[in-house]
Amino acid sequence: MFVFPSTLSIFFAVLLSFLPSASADSLTSEGLLIYDAELDIYWMQDGNFNGLMTWNDANAWAENLSYGGYNDWHLPTTPDGTWGYDGNGNPTKYNVTASDLGHLYHMHHALLSLTVSEGTQNDTPFFNGLQAWYYWCSPLSKTLDGAKNPMAWIFDFKYGTQFLASTNTYAYAIAVRKATSTPEPSSLLLFLIGLSGLCCARRQKKR
Repeated sequence: MFVFPSTLSIFFAVLLSFLPSASADSLTSEGLLIYDAELDIYWMQDGNFNGLMTWNDANAWAENLSYGGYNDWHLPTTPDGTWGYDGNGNPTKYNVTASDLGHLYHMHHALLSLTVSEGTQNDTPFFNGLQAWYYWCSPLSKTLDGAKNPMAWIFDFKYGTQFLASTNTYAYAIAVRKATSTPEPSSLLLFLIGLSGLCCARRQKKR
């Protein structure tokens, strides 16, 4: 079956519109959202949307957040475990790429272009207002502090480390959401092939 050039152009234009946008280091800016293809999550673009908060306040803020047209936000997640160069003996952990924030910092550090200075607000190629300071993770840890207060993981965007802190500590928060599914390529191709065939049939009838 012959496909007219104009129909073929429409076919590829629509097909390309469903493919992920190419970007360096797997981050893609989509307006107020930043898509991380490696984690299949969206970050909010604003890294200092609500200022310093306790862990409980940060969770309530993220769960009630309406941003970029979505309301299914939550704090970045991390497994409750031990990591580091030091045989896991030091409470401050290094190279924690298993957490969302650790992955963002260590795997995309060159793109973040963070200024290593406490309290410095950074407008990076992808994020606005990202702080070189502490950011909350979720969920709670199984560990309690000396006063029997629950503890949660904090990620330090100044030095790229992660450690446990009392949930009464004040830190920044940035929200994430799971990416929604996109049409399967096979279904899309079948639809476009059918569309191109219909266009050809209509053109032949007009002749």
